[in-house]
Amino acid sequence: MNDINAMVWLFPILFMFHDFEEIIFMQSWISKNRNYLDHRFPALSKKLSSHFDQITTSAFALGVAEEFIIISIITVVSYVTNWYILWTGLLITFALHLVIHCIQALVLRKYVPAIITSIICLPICIYIISNVVKLFPLNDVILYSVLSFVFMVINLIMIHRAMEVFSKWSAQ
Repeated sequence: MNDINAMVWLFPILFMFHDFEEIIFMQSWISKNRNYLDHRFPALSKKLSSHFDQITTSAFALGVAEEFIIISIITVVSYVTNWYILWTGLLITFALHLVIHCIQALVLRKYVPAIITSIICLPICIYIISNVVKLFPLNDVILYSVLSFVFMVINLIMIHRAMEVFSKWSAQ
């Protein structure tokens, strides 16, 4: 499959497939592995535990939905305008996200939520990326990948704050 017009639609599907695993397993995984994380990574665990203790599954799903909306809008706009460089940068950022999950599993030496779908989705993303990057100058691919990465990190920070607010609001 070398047609970008067809490959473009795989991104939102891969994203949701991957994030379903995170939504389903995050809360129970944190509960089951709290002592292990506290013992192995005390400083990091203290910071992350206090954050994830405040986030409900529905709030986490809301954050995923927000990211899915962004990915879907960029996918549709890319398809309609035939302008795929931003979409490519975002897909590369997503692939990096999958690699980070793989590194997390290697560091922890155990299952982490999203590792199974990361292992499944990463080769598909690499295949798509290897075909799509040929369409653009390398400088553009790098620029849009960096811009997408910075945007998604900022968005992730903001959405995690919003998750805490949503969790508190929905508990009232």
